Amino acid sequence: MNQIEKTTDAVNTAVVLNDNALTTVGTFANAVNLLAGMEAKRITWEQGAYRTSNSELYAVLAECLSYCGELVLEQAKQRSAALERFYKERNYSYKSEVPLATRVVRAVFGNIDRRRISTYSLVLRQAQKAKVQTADLAQWIEDNGGIQEIRLGKSATYISPKAKAEIAKAAIAGRKSFLGIAKSELLSHVADADFMGEACVLLAEQQADGSFGIRAVLRNEAVVNAAYAALYGKQQVALAEAKAAIEAANDADGAVDTQTQAA
Repeated sequence: MNQIEKTTDAVNTAVVLNDNALTTVGTFANAVNLLAGMEAKRITWEQGAYRTSNSELYAVLAECLSYCGELVLEQAKQRSAALERFYKERNYSYKSEVPLATRVVRAVFGNIDRRRISTYSLVLRQAQKAKVQTADLAQWIEDNGGIQEIRLGKSATYISPKAKAEIAKAAIAGRKSFLGIAKSELLSHVADADFMGEACVLLAEQQADGSFGIRAVLRNEAVVNAAYAALYGKQQVALAEAKAAIEAANDADGAVDTQTQAA
């Protein structure tokens, strides 16, 4: 029996065992024990194969970070030449204009998974900005929540979609009146007392007379938050336009004052 057959048998056995376990869930105690067993397996995985795999990955990334280190001009030229030759030997497309970290990661991890290359490159560049030493890279990644958290990390001015939604929600909550009230017999059928005072999204079409024909009422939290986030974007555009108008007016006033003084 080869390795693939052994692995397949093991998976099939696990599925059968799980199916048998699910059929005996019947009682509260059995259900709790089943969950506890799965939890124990997760802990074993996290502390074993998962942790070992991450440690090995961080070690490779640390070497990549070291290769990206600052060098004197002649050494830097030699490194770039070596990278270009490495790319040609593996038939990769070499672009000298892309960040060094990206070129190094692509050389080491291959030229197939662009998302992974982008993620690892971003992590290395963030580490360079933070002036992380090669020996400290693994701990720095752990301290910052792991590779994916670093990838998702933004600048100091970054505002998450959830935060944008909250800001927009607070802004319109302060308004004293609604833009309008929608009421009809059909709408009354989708009204639900459990959602009293809660936001929803009305999917509507503007009509020729300026009214809006409502097609659906959406209460999904993700949809509502997306609508609030979109509203936030619209508010920011309006603020930027108002700011530009004020600055233009101030510049015009300044120009008039200057001309008056000159006269």
